[in-house]
Amino acid sequence: MPNLKEMQIFVQQVADAFAAVLDYEVAIIDDNLEVIAGTGRYREEIGIKYGPGSMTHRLISSSRRESLLVRNPKQSEICSDCVDKEDCPVWAVIMSPIIFREQVIGSISLMAFNGQQQMNLVNNSSKLITFLDKVSTFIGSTLGEKKIRNQMRVMADQFKAVINSVHEGIVAINAQGKITHINQSAQEILLIDSEYEGEHINTLFFGLELEDIFSGLEMLDSSKQYFERKINYRQGNREFKLLCNITLIKSETGIIGATISFRKLKEIKELANKIIAEDQETTFAKIKGTSNQMVKIKKKMKRVATTDSTILIQGESGTGKGMFAEAIHQESCRRDASFVNVNCAAIPQSLLEAELFGYEEGAFTGAKKGGKPGKFELADQGTIFLDEIGDMPLSFQVKLLKVIENKKIERVGGVAEIEVDVRIIAATNRNLEKMIKEGNFREDLFYRLNVIPVYIPPLRERQEDINLLLHFFLERYVDRLDKNIRGFTAGAKKQLLNYSWPGNVRELENCIEYAVNIATANYITKENLPERIVDCDLEIKSSSTVPTFDELKRQAIIKALQEYGTSSKAKEKAAAALGISRATLYRKLKEFEIDFSQFKTSSQS
Repeated sequence: MPNLKEMQIFVQQVADAFAAVLDYEVAIIDDNLEVIAGTGRYREEIGIKYGPGSMTHRLISSSRRESLLVRNPKQSEICSDCVDKEDCPVWAVIMSPIIFREQVIGSISLMAFNGQQQMNLVNNSSKLITFLDKVSTFIGSTLGEKKIRNQMRVMADQFKAVINSVHEGIVAINAQGKITHINQSAQEILLIDSEYEGEHINTLFFGLELEDIFSGLEMLDSSKQYFERKINYRQGNREFKLLCNITLIKSETGIIGATISFRKLKEIKELANKIIAEDQETTFAKIKGTSNQMVKIKKKMKRVATTDSTILIQGESGTGKGMFAEAIHQESCRRDASFVNVNCAAIPQSLLEAELFGYEEGAFTGAKKGGKPGKFELADQGTIFLDEIGDMPLSFQVKLLKVIENKKIERVGGVAEIEVDVRIIAATNRNLEKMIKEGNFREDLFYRLNVIPVYIPPLRERQEDINLLLHFFLERYVDRLDKNIRGFTAGAKKQLLNYSWPGNVRELENCIEYAVNIATANYITKENLPERIVDCDLEIKSSSTVPTFDELKRQAIIKALQEYGTSSKAKEKAAAALGISRATLYRKLKEFEIDFSQFKTSSQS
């Protein structure tokens, strides 16, 4: 009976052709569980035999003769007997049996190796299973005959149907650079139709760096792939950048063509920015704090976030007023519109009106042609955050009051009023009521802004949040700076908890980033902290005299060392007396920075 290995060159060509246009790896395995063809990492496994617990063995042993879709091999019952289950790099797989005369003689698989591929494979599984079934049927039928032109024509139709369904643009060319196929996405991206089939590739990408590749395929290194090449594309009076991947198609005699897959570079950047923006969105869940004050504030802000009422956030610098403002926006019905952040203290008084309300062309020397919208226009349908509102000049406050009351702005140099639908959140670290008494802030503006007042307490007033933030920022910067730091020594922790943190959360974060950079051991010590914190002589503000668990542990270790001594054997006895291992004792000695000079050096039996 014929077997797949007799057609190894052919099935490898099939695998290469399909992998060139599909974003998955292809593997073909025979009934001896030997990999006989593959792409990507499976090319290196050609000749390797899998064990009886593999998916192919399950497929061959099954009487159902149906394709398998495994969404997650590590959790699938199908893979329960596989010895490589825990180390399997495959995220998802579709496997189709290759049948010859009603006997399963192998399998062909499409595999995903990351989350995006997994999602695409699962979402398109119905089409891909149909396609893969056709491929396996084609391979099985080809075993018994040499003339395969009719079957190839059918396969080509199936192949076109698949590549027309993908989002990327795909152009296939032969060895002479003639276009053999343009999928629908390519026609939409390049603003063309299928009439370009049969034309030379230079009619689309004329004069670009790809010209040498397309006109001299036979001279290329056949083992080389061309990934993420940026090219400029022009069609009529339109021009834009493309990001292309070029895959060569090879046969026994050499390169017979290539496929070019591409997307607009602008679309890729927009998608990346969207993913980054979503990852960086500030919500109440991302604001760290479990003290009673912070829990109450977050609950209150969640309730008012769904309204359009103006909010005034007050608190010292570094308490996170901006994070709360953005969290309110993200929890509101305006979340899909803009969140515009304006630092009133950073804009010169002469430019403040133009920045907030915009200007018309010719409004002043240097004004842009066509004018420029202001921050309020940019925030239309969304939220504007007026940070440091206490630093806004008194002369401008009346103009802001008018905008709040009328919900209309007038550009500098303009005559028409522009309606704006904006939710206002203001913030300040200054005492506005005191400024009102001193004549530096308008009382009527204060009451317009202070509809929903929120006060964020400084870090020194919520001591229980300090420990949480210390470990949160430690984990963040250990990861960013690739350090192996497990925590703080008792001395360092005590110093950090005793410090008053005048710069609040911002100062604490900077302190931990500094310490992680400086530290050379597995624990941050007092010597790793900034000098201003080490030199601080503030006492613990807690009125409680009850020792902490760490203090009790330290006292117990000191007592054991005083009893047994500090030699290796003595430490072993001390550890046994404490009910801990010797390794734990050594770790705690380092963590608590215990000075051995106060203990005897010989053990007592």
